[in-house]
Amino acid sequence: MPVIKNREDRLQRINARLNRWGGRPASTQELARLCQVSESAIKQDIAYLKDCHAAPIAYNRKAKGYYYTKPFDLAASITLTDQDMVALQAAVATLNQFRELSVFADFRGAVDKIGQAVRFRLGQATNARSLIAFESAPAGRGSELIEPMLEACLHGRPVQFRHRKYTDAQARQRVIFPYVVKEHRNRWYVVGFDEYRQEVRVFGLDRIEVDSVVVLDQEHLLVAQAPPFDTAMYFRQALGVAIYSQPPEEIVLLLRAPENHQFKAQPFFPHAPTDMLLDTPDELQVRLTIIINDELIYELARLGPKVRVISPLSLQQKLVTYLRDAIDQYESR
Repeated sequence: MPVIKNREDRLQRINARLNRWGGRPASTQELARLCQVSESAIKQDIAYLKDCHAAPIAYNRKAKGYYYTKPFDLAASITLTDQDMVALQAAVATLNQFRELSVFADFRGAVDKIGQAVRFRLGQATNARSLIAFESAPAGRGSELIEPMLEACLHGRPVQFRHRKYTDAQARQRVIFPYVVKEHRNRWYVVGFDEYRQEVRVFGLDRIEVDSVVVLDQEHLLVAQAPPFDTAMYFRQALGVAIYSQPPEEIVLLLRAPENHQFKAQPFFPHAPTDMLLDTPDELQVRLTIIINDELIYELARLGPKVRVISPLSLQQKLVTYLRDAIDQYESR
C-alpha cells in the first residue's frame, strides 16, 4: 500500500473509516496502518479534523479508539488557506456589487454567510471594514429583465419586446433569439439574432419596455434561423458592447509618459508583445487590431494629450471630430 503523505488524502481516509462499521472505534494503530504513516501523524490529523473542520470526534477509552458522535460529511467542510480566504473575500465583494438585482435574490443569503465566515477566519469582526472596495452604482432601469433574458438564453427560446433607442421617438417591436446577457459600465445588454434585421444585434435592457417582454416557445421559426454564436470571439474584437457589422482594423497609437507605463501595466485592449513597435521610458508605440467603434473613440478621448493616433487617418478624423464637438459646446456660448 502506498504511503499517504498528502494530508487531505489522509483526512479523507480517516473520515471514511470513522463513518463505517456502525461507529466502531478505530485505534490510532489501525488508522496509522490505513494511511501508512506514524501514529503521531494520525494524532495530528485527528486534532486537525476537530479544530479546523469541527469534526465530532470522540475517544473511547475502553475500546482505545476514535469515533464520530454523529454523522459527519467532510466534503462539506473545505480546507482553505489564507490565500484562499483572501480570494473568497474578493469574490464576495464582487458578488455584493449585484446583490440588489432580483436574479441574485436567492443567492444573497449564501453570499452573506460566506462573507461572515471569511471575516471570522481572517480574524475580523462581522462589521469590520472591507479590504476591497469597488466602484458601485445603484441598480439601473432594466435590471429586472436580467432574469427572464437569462432564462431565455438558457432554454434557447426567442424573446419578443418593444425597444426604443434614445434617439427615437417611439419604441419598435423586436423578436430576437438571445445568446448572452452582458454588463458594461453598470448597464445591462442582451445580445441576440434579430428577426427583422437577420443579424446579431445588441439591445440595452434599460431601453426595453418591461411590460412588453414575452418569452416565446421553442417552436418559433427564429430558433432554426439563428446561426451559432461565439461569445468570446464576439467580444474579443472590440471595446464595450457594439454591433460588429465591420471587421477589425489595424490601428497604431503613440502613448506618452506616464500613460505608456499604465498601458503596459493594464492595457485597455489585448495585444501581442510583437505589437509593441516602440518602447522607451517616455513613449510607447503599439499596434492594435480592433473594431473602430464609439467606445474606442471615448477611450482615446479620455486619454487626451497622452495619446496620439498614428494610423489610420479615418480614426484620427473621428477622434478630432468628437473632441471638436465637445469644445464647440463651450466656445459657442
